[in-house]
Amino acid sequence: MKRSQRRKIILSLLPLVLILCFVYGYPLLRVCTSAFLGFTGSAKGQFVGLKNFILIKNDIPKTVMITLIWTFGSVIPAMVFGLMIAMICKENFRGKKAVVAINLLPYAIPLIIVASCWRFVYNPDFGIINVLLKKLGLVENSITFLGIDMALFSVILARVWRAMPFAFMNYYSALTTIPQEQYEQACIDGAGTIQRFWYITIPNLKAITGSTFIVLIVWTFLVFDIIFGMTGGGPVNATKTISMHIYQEMFSMKNLGTASAWSLIAILVLVVITIIYWKIMNKEEKA
Repeated sequence: MKRSQRRKIILSLLPLVLILCFVYGYPLLRVCTSAFLGFTGSAKGQFVGLKNFILIKNDIPKTVMITLIWTFGSVIPAMVFGLMIAMICKENFRGKKAVVAINLLPYAIPLIIVASCWRFVYNPDFGIINVLLKKLGLVENSITFLGIDMALFSVILARVWRAMPFAFMNYYSALTTIPQEQYEQACIDGAGTIQRFWYITIPNLKAITGSTFIVLIVWTFLVFDIIFGMTGGGPVNATKTISMHIYQEMFSMKNLGTASAWSLIAILVLVVITIIYWKIMNKEEKA
């Protein structure tokens, strides 16, 4: 490529680079600097070093653990169920379009509405789950799904319901691109259903699985609406993820410094997860 052509390409991309730097770079820089500044009392606007991190250090281990349970506990089941339903919808049967449409429906509902609906479902007095369990005679007293013992599991279930359509769409699209000849050849060679799934379907879905996994991890890690609408981070911080801490520190405590510190912790955890994931993927490719 000639130098003049390279110059034209660089100049054509320069506006996009400047926009991206402004949209993403400036907020990130502000977060990084705010995490080391004071925003309360006499230290307002002054450099305070690691003081913001020291203020939140006791909450970090538990919060990170809850966030990881929330994230992986939501993403992995969502991907498994999404793949299962995609495998079913890959076959031709009556009512297939309706099944596909129903499975895509949760993805069209805003997260805060999802939280409200599931909060209604979990209601101990008139929630549909408790009503059905009582009518079937399985329980005598209502189950407090949003109590301290079951709150995290309950919000994870709501997130799985909301995230599953994304995995379903990706897997369903990828399954339609697998050449049918591979399955036909495997049948001729005597491969069973499990063998065809393991040696044909799974290898062909490796790329889409990787991209879906990492996207859902990032999205779920930072999801705020469902937890805020269902539990508000409670009871007794049982569902208080990093995103909830950021919200409360920023808007309830009015402390940009500690909110930025939590944001940096979120970035650090996501970077670590991404690095570990790509190392595992690279090892598998080399093997």
